[in-house]
Amino acid sequence: MQEIRTGTMGWSYDDWKGPFYAAGTAAPRLLEEYAKIFSTVELDSTFYGVPRSSTLDGWAAQTPSGFLFSAKAPRAITHERRLVSAAEAALDFGCLLRDHLGPKLGGLLLQLPPDFSPEEKPTLRAFLDGILSRRGGREPLPWVIEFRDGSWAGTTTAQELAERGVACATTERVDLGGPLRYVRLLGTENSVARFDERQMDRSEEVTAWAARLDQARRAVPDSEPPLLVYVRNFFEGHAPGTIALLRDGLGLPNALPPGQQQMSLF
Repeated sequence: MQEIRTGTMGWSYDDWKGPFYAAGTAAPRLLEEYAKIFSTVELDSTFYGVPRSSTLDGWAAQTPSGFLFSAKAPRAITHERRLVSAAEAALDFGCLLRDHLGPKLGGLLLQLPPDFSPEEKPTLRAFLDGILSRRGGREPLPWVIEFRDGSWAGTTTAQELAERGVACATTERVDLGGPLRYVRLLGTENSVARFDERQMDRSEEVTAWAARLDQARRAVPDSEPPLLVYVRNFFEGHAPGTIALLRDGLGLPNALPPGQQQMSLF
């Protein structure tokens, strides 16, 4: 049975101090504390620029063996160039992360613009030809593509990507129907003003996702890479709380958040 890894999109939120992190936890220690509870995280900051090598080395050093980082590709690749003549830049980005994160690299997410439609499929194919090249004789990178135009759901794209070893991100907004390999529960932008607690009850949806994920993991051997699931604060208001609910539905253990662990000592 395939392993499922659950994590959040980012880890540095002031509103988590108290309900998740211990109050007063210094910013440089947040990732270390986060990694005591979750075994993976999705990096959003990489969407806005390529991280420094020293930053990547620091993240790797602050997390235990087996921890996985997934990262959004820079918007210069997906939104400004719209994949046109962008394969080399994508490979540079992916190889940088692989060189510094090593086995801690989980997935490289190419989040396409909302108006990137099936009419641009030739562009996508040309881009894929470029990024799937074995640079320096090394294996292809762990690419994941997220489509945000719902009309892609009526195509065979998910199957075509799977045949080429590229994962298709599945969200509650757009689902191409392919195998579950990388799931993102997003919610609605700016739907809540704070992130300190679950403020919307989407427990029925979470239960449905748990059932679907459970079915998916049972169909895949444990020798395959883990199924990655990431939750955003906007889904219910507090991503760690949503993950706890999801893990309950999957029958997976939940550890006490660092802040509550500290409280239990007194």
